[in-house]
Amino acid sequence: NAGKSTFLNKILDEDRMITGPEAGITRDSIAIDYEFKGQKIRFTDTAGIRKKSCIKEKLEQFSASDSFRAINFAQIVILLIDANSPLDHQDLSLAGQILQEGRGLVFAINKIDTIKGDKEIFLREIRLKLQSMFREVEGAPILGISAKNGYNVEKTLEYALQVYEQWQTYLN
Repeated sequence: NAGKSTFLNKILDEDRMITGPEAGITRDSIAIDYEFKGQKIRFTDTAGIRKKSCIKEKLEQFSASDSFRAINFAQIVILLIDANSPLDHQDLSLAGQILQEGRGLVFAINKIDTIKGDKEIFLREIRLKLQSMFREVEGAPILGISAKNGYNVEKTLEYALQVYEQWQTYLN
């Protein structure tokens, strides 16, 4: 329940994805074509992925597999992380898989508006933790956002385009 569907709704400026306070509303990966600053983008809204040991229902297993497939076919992944439970084991596992697959990565720490205290220090601590675990993260965009009120949502897309340009250079 990190806010992936809310993030896409904010980008699209319409309530296209169903959202709510309970986790697990998104069950299928949903592809959406969009144009941002003259660049065609295909977003894929995925179901959240919990630890395998927590997945009991067959439907959730299919949803998780579908989400992993979307990650494997992506060029750039915007990993939305809930600021209220940042960098749990599952977030770190997903980041590791994305980096291992050679995908471009942008970290969007959602619900930053709910964090008490200095948000810059909070984000700096997240960056240090990520860099200590993954050397590939150095230089990767890590920004606080609020999908609900739109804070840094457009900036996230700008970073994603920058990462895409770097990713293309790396591949060529």
